[in-house]
Formats: sequence, structure tokens, C-alpha cells
Amino acid sequence: MSEYIWAAEAFNHAIEAYPEECCGLVIDIDGIETYWKCKNISGTYKEKSFVIDPLDYANGEDQGEVLGIVHSHPDGDLAFSHTDRMACKYLDLPFYLVEPKSESIIVVYPSEIND
Repeated sequence: MSEYIWAAEAFNHAIEAYPEECCGLVIDIDGIETYWKCKNISGTYKEKSFVIDPLDYANGEDQGEVLGIVHSHPDGDLAFSHTDRMACKYLDLPFYLVEPKSESIIVVYPSEIND
């Protein structure tokens, strides 16, 4: 099982969203890292991309400090895309990729991106 206390909620969200990508936030709420479920509003390509609903993001920010961005890649592609890496660097937040079938999570930090 994962070392992240919010992992089960993120895995469940990925299962619910399948075959689309799920997306959410890791938020510090009163000192506890919490998964904040967001709606994927990516046009017609939700199976290959995600765009977090701005209202969901704002509501999450109202609850606590945003610590990271979470999303899934349906069908087990556990690797960050170039777009994921660029968004991570631009937003200056860690990106987490969840894969519920294997209960795997990988993370990339903005400081690790040189491309």
C-alpha cells in the first residue's frame, strides 16, 4: 500500500473516472494531507488529458494549502507525459500519478525537471 494517507481516495477516484483521467489536489487541511477530488473538464480527450475545474481548484484552496496535483493515466501507463512535466514545472507543485490496479503512485517535483 502507498505511503500517502490520501492514496485510497485518489485510487477510488481513478476507478470512478475510468476510462477518463481523474484529477485532484493534495491539500494540507489542518496539518493533514488530504485528497481533494476535482472534475476533469478537458474537452473531448479526457482519456488522454486532464484540466482541473477552476471552481474545484478554488474550493480546494479555500480549505487549505495546495501541496500537489494528482491525476491518473487509464490502463496503467505509469509515466509522466511531457505535458505533465511542463505543467509541474510551470505550477511549481509536485505532480502525482496514480494507478489503482497496482496501487502505485509516482511523483515528480518541479526541481527535477530540466527539459
